[in-house]
Amino acid sequence: MADRGDGGRARPQSVWLLSLASTLSPFGMIVVVPALGAVGQHFGIGTGEAQLLIAAYLFGLGVGQPVAGTLSDRLGRRPVILAGFVLFSVASAACALAPTFGWLVAARFLQALGVCVGTVGARAIVRDTHDAIGAARALTFIGAAMGIAPVIGPAIGGALGSAAGHQAVFAASAVAGVLTTFALRARLAETLDRTARPASAPPWPVSYGQLLRSPPFMGYTLMYAFTQGCFFAFLAVGAAVFEAHLGLGPTAFGLVWAAMGFVYVLSAASTGRLTARFGTRRLLLYAGILATLAGTALALATGGGTVTAARLLLPLLVLNVSAGIQSPLSIAGAVNCRPDIAGTASGLSSSLALGASGAFSIAAGTLYAGEFTPVALLIAFSAAMTLVTWRVSRG
Repeated sequence: MADRGDGGRARPQSVWLLSLASTLSPFGMIVVVPALGAVGQHFGIGTGEAQLLIAAYLFGLGVGQPVAGTLSDRLGRRPVILAGFVLFSVASAACALAPTFGWLVAARFLQALGVCVGTVGARAIVRDTHDAIGAARALTFIGAAMGIAPVIGPAIGGALGSAAGHQAVFAASAVAGVLTTFALRARLAETLDRTARPASAPPWPVSYGQLLRSPPFMGYTLMYAFTQGCFFAFLAVGAAVFEAHLGLGPTAFGLVWAAMGFVYVLSAASTGRLTARFGTRRLLLYAGILATLAGTALALATGGGTVTAARLLLPLLVLNVSAGIQSPLSIAGAVNCRPDIAGTASGLSSSLALGASGAFSIAAGTLYAGEFTPVALLIAFSAAMTLVTWRVSRG
């Protein structure tokens, strides 16, 4: 794992393994969504309260990612990743066995606290074993793999929940965690080169301060946040918009969004080849322009309450294409800013982006009152900001 292949590329099986570790984080979050109604019925609570399972998971990711990144810079990538997946597996089993809703919420928090090491650790390992260009290419592959989770997660969660109850959904996460832990234990080598690091690494507050004052780091981090913000905003109201404006139910919404997910995956998978042709900076510029145009088109096309399938879905389709390019490249840019503290940079960047993009979900839910125009304007603003942050990331 620590060896580099030709052109700075990691061995293919290593990239597959890191993709698996990274994908389990979004999978663990999204797989429970179809079972929220069943959870509410089981514990005698409303759907709104059941949404705490999503909030607890997101909070766990936000808290855990910076900690996991800092620990991986000090203790090594391998022990932190293995410990995290053990925690995820145990917490998933605790979710399945939870006797009360409060127990379930706490276990969900621990689930996220454990699994966040996959995303953070994978990005740091890629940076350990690749040069800047190679890291961007590897992360596009990992980003494409992560894009599959929102596509297959709801289908798996829905099937398991219908067949065996919500407990089966969490049991499946536990099994996935155990299998991933064994795969990582067998194949993952330590990649942190301690000999190349200073004898005394700066304390984490100092490292965080340096990163937060770095225009390239903040530019790339915010670029990723605004890219994700477009979709957090839409997903918060998407099902309601489909039903109210298009007359389509949750099943149709799920199928359409799954198709959008595949567009994102295909776009991310092609980013490596496009980077080789245009270069990272130019490709990000093109993607930012594309996102801005798509966001503007969405706001104009759906303004005045006129929402049709074509006016809604075509701009969203283009936004998915641009996001497939922007997401992995902006992540790589943030981690590449400080290779000496790649774990810390990865964890802090992920946490900041998660918090910022999550704020768009809250804002969209607050703005939407049966009229899509305010949400469309919010999405357009978020898309345009990816172009603004491209300039900031130049330093």
